[in-house]
Amino acid sequence: MKKILVIDDEPAIRDLMELVLRRDNYQVKTAENGAAGLKEVYTFQPDLVLLDLMLPDYCNND
Repeated sequence: MKKILVIDDEPAIRDLMELVLRRDNYQVKTAENGAAGLKEVYTFQPDLVLLDLMLPDYCNND
């Protein structure tokens, strides 16, 4: 089973994407911000990451 990680700060969008993807037989994890998403990348090891590029904590100017 393919694994997909959804990273989005909007709960409604995360929930909808998770519902649709699970219905299509994907294993899905969600994260509400970039930091949580990065942790899931290492632990869940998804085949695909669906990332909201407008996340408040996405940009790092270091």
